[in-house]
Amino acid sequence: MESNVSRALSLEAHVSSGPAATEGKRTVEEIANGSLFINKAAIDWHESRKQWIGDSSKRAHKTTKEPIISWNTTYDDLLSTGQLFAQPIPLSEMVDFLVDIWHEDGLYE
Repeated sequence: MESNVSRALSLEAHVSSGPAATEGKRTVEEIANGSLFINKAAIDWHESRKQWIGDSSKRAHKTTKEPIISWNTTYDDLLSTGQLFAQPIPLSEMVDFLVDIWHEDGLYE
């Protein structure tokens, strides 16, 4: 029961709906006595989501990297050879490259 109380209190900022939101804050005694509906599925969902996305303060901030594909690379230079790329090309960069090429050729309107 105590774990439910602590979970309910920790999610108070995240989950506020129904009568509890309009009546104001509930006391720990009301929660412990069971007079307050506790949405256990919402609590579990928020905990699972928190584990899945991780702690945002521990994530490294993305720095902009130099593009792998040079600005003067042509379609033939990049895709006509049967050789492997020297390093992996991010999908977003490859999409940008192809869209630029298709715009130049009038294939993407």
